[in-house]
Amino acid sequence: MALLVCVGYSGVMVPATAYAAESIGYVDLNTVFAHHPDFASARAAMNLEQQKAQKEFQEKAPSLDDNGKRALDNTLTEQIAKREQDLFNPIRKKILDAVHKVAKEKGIDVVLTSSAVVEGGTDMTNDVLKAVGAK
Repeated sequence: MALLVCVGYSGVMVPATAYAAESIGYVDLNTVFAHHPDFASARAAMNLEQQKAQKEFQEKAPSLDDNGKRALDNTLTEQIAKREQDLFNPIRKKILDAVHKVAKEKGIDVVLTSSAVVEGGTDMTNDVLKAVGAK
């Protein structure tokens, strides 16, 4: 017996066939991310980085022409993006590793984000929260 799964992107529904032998789980990644033990400190560090960049821009911008302001803005934006990757990519990796671990333990073959699920599937969110050490 085959199970018909519709995957939508930009309002277009594309049918995909999955076999009934495959089990499907889902995770609310936003919840897991927000409750990850390292999230609060990473967010605080990002806020500090953004404040620092804003202060630097405000100090240097008055002496720059429009091109200089754009260049400074681009440089600071790139620095913030790099810092964000440095802070949050390790958290993302830990979460994805936990998702893989929980899926394997539960015998789940396919894992979706909770926002992609309309009905059915196994909610793995609490198990993933435990696996990442969320409080």
